[in-house]
Amino acid sequence: MEIVLIIILLSFIGFWVFLLFKLLKWILKKKKRKNIALTILSILVVSFIINHLFFKKMHFIQSKVYNNLYLIKYPEKDQNNVQQAIAQKIREHLKTNHKTGKKLAYTGDNGVFFYEYYKHFPMALFQDAGTYYFIENEEDLGGFVSEELGMYNEYLLAEFYFEPCKTDVTKYCGEVDYFYEGDLIKKETLKNLEFKKVNIK
Repeated sequence: MEIVLIIILLSFIGFWVFLLFKLLKWILKKKKRKNIALTILSILVVSFIINHLFFKKMHFIQSKVYNNLYLIKYPEKDQNNVQQAIAQKIREHLKTNHKTGKKLAYTGDNGVFFYEYYKHFPMALFQDAGTYYFIENEEDLGGFVSEELGMYNEYLLAEFYFEPCKTDVTKYCGEVDYFYEGDLIKKETLKNLEFKKVNIK
């Protein structure tokens, strides 16, 4: 079955490459067509640059299934900025009168997790869905196709476990582990965090 799907995919790609070659050949036959094509290409490149610089700002997406899971879309290249934003989001999360949702597999109850937003290329038939899957879907730990966050360790950006502070049990303390491409790069302790009572669903 997989061989048939691969053959279909390769045929589909080959068809589009052939069409692209024919189109390119047709454009290059006349100077006017070349000028129009270059103008369109220039507009597309400028649009892409403007979109990337001004509209692809880093932002957090909270899972609708797992309250303590955040995906970061368009994370900045500067890791210090990403880490500061994560620390701030942790403070906001604990101050929110949040509800406990479903629990992620292989994690504790008192944690907050951050992953990079990742969605596979639509034409890739045999790839996993990506971290974006967990915005609206539960982990699927068994069956023919499985999806769990543990499959995406290279997209893990931070995890934070917390507990009441020893010096003041009305506030919470914990340690953030920051990751980059699956490797631990930094630890940071957060202390005296305000915490609102959690309402159970």
